[in-house]
Amino acid sequence: MIIKGSAIPEVNHRKGYDIREAQDTADGSSIQIDHFAERTTTPANPFEPQKHGEQRFWYILEGEATVTIDGQSATVGPTDLILLSPWTDHSLRADKWVRWICFG
Repeated sequence: MIIKGSAIPEVNHRKGYDIREAQDTADGSSIQIDHFAERTTTPANPFEPQKHGEQRFWYILEGEATVTIDGQSATVGPTDLILLSPWTDHSLRADKWVRWICFG
């Protein structure tokens, strides 16, 4: 799932990414973050396809890239948030460069 930051209105200098609603957590449970990393991806160092047992979130800071999730690709750019479910095949490639944050 991708949440397009450009579609979220800014209110009081804040953009709220409603992850709980996007994930449809019927039980209202919280989402715990135990991983946080800033990354830069270029053509020379693409983020190769991987799978993780944990949920991950990618937030695009700068640049543009192509994200592929379970064989479906989309272009992402600044302020976009990508939600990766556990054991989902995912990768990220950039024609130039992209700076992003991975957390989960």
